[in-house]
Amino acid sequence: MGLREAKKLQTRQAIADKAMELFATRGFDRVTVAEVAEAAGVSEKTVFNYFPTKEDLFYDEVPAREAALVAAVRERKPGDSILAALQQESVAHCARMCTPGFASFARIIDESPALRAKELEIMAGFTRALGEAIQAELGIDELDARVAASLIVGVQWQFFVIARKRALDGRHGAAAERRLRADLQRAYELLEHGLGSLRI
Repeated sequence: MGLREAKKLQTRQAIADKAMELFATRGFDRVTVAEVAEAAGVSEKTVFNYFPTKEDLFYDEVPAREAALVAAVRERKPGDSILAALQQESVAHCARMCTPGFASFARIIDESPALRAKELEIMAGFTRALGEAIQAELGIDELDARVAASLIVGVQWQFFVIARKRALDGRHGAAAERRLRADLQRAYELLEHGLGSLRI
């Protein structure tokens, strides 16, 4: 990475960090982009150069998260299934989702209809990107790839929602992490073996 690219990433992170400080203190809906810009020492135009919408300021990790999902499919170890690779990628986030800091993140989402609406858009984007990666990797029909991606992202989403709920309930630490890992394992077993065991 060149110096210019590194500086741009540093600026982007600094803006996102200042935005999160304000959101955590006052709530997402009560903070303006102008206030974020002032706190970060940049212009509003600069903020929008890095983040197209105010919601993108909050969900600043989404591009990296989407890239990680695609990379898990394309760069999985020889012999690993796509499901196994994606499960491993998700497990890596369990510890962080069982912390008081994540509870603060969850509270901000819980209090903001705008962020919950943005979440739908994010999951749709994940589904498109993952579907394209699965289709390219396996050479399967587009419909099959889209259905598979929808199911996988559904698991990812519920994993996120459940983790948020438990964080808001004050469930943190090692025990909460073990429970979250076990639930993730169960969810991927349902994906791998189908819903027959639920008698749907």
